[in-house]
This record gives sequence, C-alpha cells and structure tokens, in this order.
Amino acid sequence: MVKEEATVGGNRVFLSDVAEIKGNPLELEILRKVPISSSPQPCRSLTISKKEIAEKIVLYLKENRVSFKEIEVKGAPYVKVRRNCTVVGGERIKRLIEEFLKRNYPQLVLISVPTPSFKLPVKEFKDEVSLKSLGRNYARFVYKVYSNGELVKKVWLTAKVDRKVKVVTAKTPIPKGSLIRPDMVEFREIPSRQARGALSDLKNVVGKVANRDFLPGEVFKSRDLKPNFIVRKGKPVKVVYIRGPIHIELLGIALENGAVGNIIRVKNISTGKILRCRVEKDGSVTFLSD
Repeated sequence: MVKEEATVGGNRVFLSDVAEIKGNPLELEILRKVPISSSPQPCRSLTISKKEIAEKIVLYLKENRVSFKEIEVKGAPYVKVRRNCTVVGGERIKRLIEEFLKRNYPQLVLISVPTPSFKLPVKEFKDEVSLKSLGRNYARFVYKVYSNGELVKKVWLTAKVDRKVKVVTAKTPIPKGSLIRPDMVEFREIPSRQARGALSDLKNVVGKVANRDFLPGEVFKSRDLKPNFIVRKGKPVKVVYIRGPIHIELLGIALENGAVGNIIRVKNISTGKILRCRVEKDGSVTFLSD
C-alpha cells in the first residue's frame, strides 16, 4: 500500500519507507530491502509514482532471481518523500560561545562571531564549542555537531572579543549641576572599547559637579564633570593664617576659582599682596608660606 507521504533519514529510499507491505515473513524480509531511489537532499523532497515503485520492485526481484506468484501495488498514485532535516548553528553558535566565555573567561566579552547555519539529515543532535586559541582581540573556536554519538559537522570560527575593565558609573539618575556623592556611583565592568576616556578612580568623580544629566549605568568621563568650586574668582574670601599659637584671619579677594584642596592665589585687601592659599571645606582659605 503506497503512502501519500514518507520521511527518510538515510541516503536511499526503500520500499519499506514509502509503502505498507503485506505478506509472509520471507516476502516481507525481501520486499523491505527493495531500493526505490536516492534520497532527496536534507530539507528537500521528491515525488515518486506508484508506477515507478512497481517497476523498481519487478527489477529488483529479477536481478535477485526472486519470483512471487502475485504482487499487487495499491495505494496513492504518488508518494511525497521528505528527507529528515534539522537546521543547526545560526544564533545558537553565538549563545554557546557567550556561555563558554561566561563560564571559563568571565573577563572577556563577545563582540561578534560568524553564525552560519547548516541543514543536516538528522532528527536529534548535540553540539558544542571549544576554544583553540586566544589573542588580544580574537578567539578561535571549533563548533562541532554530533548525532548518535558520531561527528556530523565541524566548523572553525574566529570571534572578536574584548576584555572588561572596571570603571565608575552612575548608580542613580544624576541631574546636571548635581554634586556627586558616594551613594550616587558604583563600579561596573564593561568592554574596554566602551570605556575609552572613562574614569576608574572614585576620587576623580565623587565631589565633582555633573556637567550633564546621567542615567544609571552611564560612565563618567572628565569632560562630563567639573570641579565643585566653593571659592569663586573675584569674590571675597576669608584668609586664615596659623603659625603655632598665632591665629590671624583677614579678608581677601580670590583671583582664581577653587575647589577643596586646590591651591589658588588670593589678594590681601589691606596690603594688596598676592597670597598663596589652600581652599578648605568651609569655604575659607589657609595661607601657605611663600
């Protein structure tokens, strides 16, 4: 009885693939092995007529000197034969490599990798990637596909990779003009190509003023920050002079902007003398010896 549709896994189509066979055990054993045609390519199909199937049966029996009193071919006039097909590779390759790097090389991040797809005549498969060589910006992998324990596909792939670096990033939204506090920032690891110009030391970020709005996760760069000037150029400032038991306070005019710890020039209003001073947290300046 010829089927309307059939699926095959090997390179040959046999009568047992395309028809239901009836007969005694000996007849069944012989007829199952009758070759009908070559299989189509994976993921493709071909159509075989009932007439062609009958002709193949007769030819096979003659060639093997087997005769039956009566053979009748019934069923569908045509059978559509499909080849087992599984598409492997593709984006799965990328996921396998990302998982491999995460497990074995957490300091690396995948930038790009070819993701070819392959059509294989298998139903079940197992695939894996293994690292063969590692350079500064590349990694060489082998992608293997197994079916029933046998290797059915092997492909070499070169991936672009990058190394992670630790930088300071915004932990919370930070509006422009905000003074940056320690609780507003955190360290994160990001690919080095994304970290160009990024600041990696808290002392270069905390205590500065945001020059733009920051969203959580954004990195800090020098151009995005400005000093928190608590002393302004041209403004009055208290000058403190301390030498042992001597403590003198006087009024001066700042000749430069100054953040805490900056050394700036201050003009003594009384004498006109230019003093070298250090900016303190309370907004005053301490006179330093010449």
